[in-house]
Parts: sequence; structure tokens; C-alpha cells
Amino acid sequence: MTKLSESFYLTFCVVVSFLITYQVAGIDATLWSSLSTLHGYTIFNKASRYKNIVYSLLCSLFVFVGSALGYYLGINYLFFIVLFLAPFFYYQFYNIDSSLDMSIKYFMIFYIIGATLNKASFDGLVIGLLIGTFITLTFCYSMSKREKISLFQIKKYISLKRDKLNYNLIYQSLIYSIGLVLCVLVSRAINVDHFFWAPLTFIFVLNPKLTNIIKLTRDRVIGTLIVVFVLYLSFNTAVLMPYIGFALILLFSFLIPISNNKKNNVFGTFCITGLVLSLIEMSIYFNNVDYHLLSERIMETLIGGLFAIVCSYCIKSLMKRSTVKTHSKN
Repeated sequence: MTKLSESFYLTFCVVVSFLITYQVAGIDATLWSSLSTLHGYTIFNKASRYKNIVYSLLCSLFVFVGSALGYYLGINYLFFIVLFLAPFFYYQFYNIDSSLDMSIKYFMIFYIIGATLNKASFDGLVIGLLIGTFITLTFCYSMSKREKISLFQIKKYISLKRDKLNYNLIYQSLIYSIGLVLCVLVSRAINVDHFFWAPLTFIFVLNPKLTNIIKLTRDRVIGTLIVVFVLYLSFNTAVLMPYIGFALILLFSFLIPISNNKKNNVFGTFCITGLVLSLIEMSIYFNNVDYHLLSERIMETLIGGLFAIVCSYCIKSLMKRSTVKTHSKN
């Protein structure tokens, strides 16, 4: 399947999910269904060599669990305990199975978002997630020509790749956990109501990738900052709202498959972050049309990006020390 075809497919799923959800539950749930289209598409297509609709649904379940757990816990000590522990699982399963590690990443994202929602917004999120996820996975599964494999084969593959705890990753995930929790605390100190973008920036730009981690993090911070400034200028053009918001959602949806290129992390981050932030800010806009969109996002992006860069340097330093110790023992 060509990148151009995937672009049309993802945009089609976004439009169909949007129209159906809008008829069923209104605009707020509609925007969440569009976001669930992104995570459903990403989780399914990360498994580039096989397909299993049940496994894709199970991976998508992480998103529902994350958002529900965040909503019901709220912001308390239990919230921070779960947030602190999640990266340990993220690191242990990273690069074991792409769909699984991506679902853990989205668990953390929706866990943080869920903790900021009121009941009406949470109900809209659940309906939107259900409709968007079902439509996207069904469409992707029906169009995919990949080999169908069983859940037993997937389980066996994951067990062979990670049959025991990797102790070297514990220290790296500890740095990630500390950075993520501090990112939430600093962001909350600045903006209690909408604190989620700084930690979301942190999660999006800092991956447990062992090679070129500093360059990768730097490129993603640059891409995030660029798109935040672009959206800041676009969304604050009051005469064009909300039409420019919907246009940007469609544009970013179309560009995401095309931007899925490891050689250009800046553009890839620009597109994915653009879609996620457009959807989140449009949801805020429809709940409060007097809200000045993105006025706080520039500062939060800088906070999340700074913590990510600092953590990437710490992880890189830790990896170098581990390598030196290994060579000295040999």
C-alpha cells in the first residue's frame, strides 16, 4: 500500500468517524472519535507484517483503561503512582511488538487526559473512542493484505522476545518516570485546569530508542514547537474559527502517513502533534468559545521539550557508563 493511499484511507476514517459520531453524540465526542482514529490507525499499522483484529482491539483497550483510570482517580497520590510506574512497562515492551509498545504510550497519554475531564467530557470521550476505534480498525483490517495470524502466534512471538526482565532498562525508565512526573507537577503549577500538554509533549518526543536518542528528541521538540506556533497563529484568527480548525484536522490527517519517514523526524512530529493538538484545542474551543486557544501551549511545549531533552542526555550518559563497564569487565 502506497503512502498516498494510506493518506486517503486515514482521512476517510476521520471523516466517517466524524460524521457518525456527530449524529450520535455531538461535537465534543466527535473530536475524540477523530483522535481515536489516529491511535487505531497507528496501532494497526505498526504491525506491518501481520494482522489480527482481536489483538488490535486488545491493544486499543489500553486507551480505554488509561482514560477511565485517569478520570476515576483524578489528581491524587494514586494518580502519580500509576504515572510513575507506567514507563517501566513501556521500556520493557518497547521494540518487542510495535502495536503493544504504542498502546502503552497511548495509555499514558489518555491517562493524563482522562484526569483533566469532567463527567460530560469523559462520557463524550468514551463514545468517541468506541465509534472511532471500531470504524478505523474494521476499515484497516478489511483493506489490509497482510498475513492473518493467531493470538497464540503473537503471544509466542512476544514471549520469545521478552521472556525475562531487562534490568538495564530499569534505570533508563526511572529517569523517564522522574522526568514525566516532574513535567506534570511543573505544568500544574503554571496552569491547573489544562496542564496536560507539557507531559504529552514529553511522551511524544522522548522514546525509549537507544540509538541517536538526543538527536531524535531534539528533532521532535523542534517539530512540536513549529506546529504550536503555526496553530497559535491559525486558531487565533477569530473570523476563521472553527472552519480553519476542521481544515487543519483534515490536512494533518492526510499528511501523517506521508510523514511516516524515519529520515525526517521534524516533519513527522509536526504532522502527528498538529493533529492531536488541533483536536484537543477544538474540543476546548467548543466548550468555551472565549478561551484563547494555544496561548499556554507554547510555554507548556517548552516545558515538556526541556524535560525530554534533559532526560535524553541523562539516559545517553547512563548508556555510555553501562557500555564502559561492560568493556572493562571483558
